[in-house]
Amino acid sequence: MNNIKLIQRIAFSFLLLGSFNLYASDLNNGKTLHTENCLSCHTTNKYISSTRSVHNLAELTSRVKRCDFSLGTQWFEEDIADVIAYLNHDFYKFKTE
Repeated sequence: MNNIKLIQRIAFSFLLLGSFNLYASDLNNGKTLHTENCLSCHTTNKYISSTRSVHNLAELTSRVKRCDFSLGTQWFEEDIADVIAYLNHDFYKFKTE
């Protein structure tokens, strides 16, 4: 009986780990979403400005979520993660580990 529970737990762990891989950041999707939505309010110059208001990954995440809400885009969490990853990769370069 204990072996069955162990096998079930191992199988569940692999399933859980596999689901995270499904939502790995897609930079191309992030760029597309950003281009189609974010650039209607501002240019990318604000990301590289010396007076930018985003200084770490937590602030970037908060800002993207706020913009998603303000624009009413209703992005999925994966889309938000893609936009954050795109902005961080191309502009901010915050450490992610």
